[in-house]
Amino acid sequence: MLTSGLSLQQAPPLSVPGRFFLIAPVFGALAALVLFLHPEGFPNSRWTGAVLAVTHCLALGFFTSIMIGALQQMLPVLAGAFIPRPRLIAGIVWWLWLPGILCLIGGFLHMRPWMFAAAAILAGGALITFLAAVIAALLPAEAQGDSVSGIRFAILALTVTLILGILLAAGYAGFVPLWRPVVTDLHLSWGLPGWIGALVIAIAWQVVPMFQITQPYPQWFRRSFVPVMFVLLAGKSVCALIGNGAISIMTLIDLAIAATLVCFALLTLQLQFQSKRRIRDSHRDFWRLGMVHLIAVCACWIAAVLTGRPALDLLTAVLFLMGFAMSVVTGMLLKILSFLIWLHLSELDNALTLAGKPGVEVPKMKSVINNWVADRLLQLLLFSQALLLLAFPWPSLFTRPAALAWLVFFLFLGWIITRVLLRYREIATAANT
Repeated sequence: MLTSGLSLQQAPPLSVPGRFFLIAPVFGALAALVLFLHPEGFPNSRWTGAVLAVTHCLALGFFTSIMIGALQQMLPVLAGAFIPRPRLIAGIVWWLWLPGILCLIGGFLHMRPWMFAAAAILAGGALITFLAAVIAALLPAEAQGDSVSGIRFAILALTVTLILGILLAAGYAGFVPLWRPVVTDLHLSWGLPGWIGALVIAIAWQVVPMFQITQPYPQWFRRSFVPVMFVLLAGKSVCALIGNGAISIMTLIDLAIAATLVCFALLTLQLQFQSKRRIRDSHRDFWRLGMVHLIAVCACWIAAVLTGRPALDLLTAVLFLMGFAMSVVTGMLLKILSFLIWLHLSELDNALTLAGKPGVEVPKMKSVINNWVADRLLQLLLFSQALLLLAFPWPSLFTRPAALAWLVFFLFLGWIITRVLLRYREIATAANT
């Protein structure tokens, strides 16, 4: 999606990623509503049904939905990997994904075994379909590169996360013992730094130099990241199977994963500060905010590992999802949408011109989502993040206001996505009539 030579012959129709982008803020708003209606237990425990529902609503419904849509757009370009019949695959995944996540949220809120079983079948089936299509497309792909390796590792991490998630859902459904916290901690490790973290980092190697006009990430980091993360996460999984005898080794592994993520954050900030582009850009601000949060995540994670305080575990997860991931993914989503609209309208204009028909006006990327809108979204994000952090020391005062702020943020993001996609549809429909 981010290199020269991209065309509609390579990229899927806009409706393929668009449907996943549209449902992401819906699930984000649902997570905010759940937190508003069920503030009890937050932030004292990560095991309450409401906290688990909110976490999965965001991790799956928001972040993974966006990443599923983005990957279907990026794979043909970055890896030369073409998913056959993209509309059909996207439709199957979408129609399984939507009710599957809703069942999982309902399962956590009401603790109904059949809901967990349904979630495992539906959401699991959606991810299996998606993973099968992606793996089948990646295997014969000849394109190589650091970003491609990072995407492949992220797909592996998602696969492991899915297997562990289905095992946990089966435990909640009563089919197998509920192995907590061991399997849960592995599920988190492969899902957050593994799936979400690795995919963000792999994409960063492309989007940060291209859109923020920086130097490339150092080759030593791009070459070492995937093998280092694989060894660390695989080693942590083995230690978890060994049991208490390997707790000290798991502690060292967690510290090493945190150090790797801090290294990425510091490198990104260094590249941004050394950039020759002095014009302020909201895309860079979203990334800078995300990197600051990632450093805070790792500091909090190290403190949680060394002290064993449960409250720090939840704070680490909140900083990762609502600080680091939310900032970076939101910034990327705005840039992706702008680029896709420009790309598809450019191709439509070329096709009409070649056919001897009047073309369409192709907007500049910056005008698709203007700076004023992006800045307001960034301000809403900062305000929502601040209220959520204040809810940790003062939950009775700030939990519900934080939930309302996040609701407004997701509704505004949903309005932006809907407006952009509808505008493209109007232009394309008018041009084809």
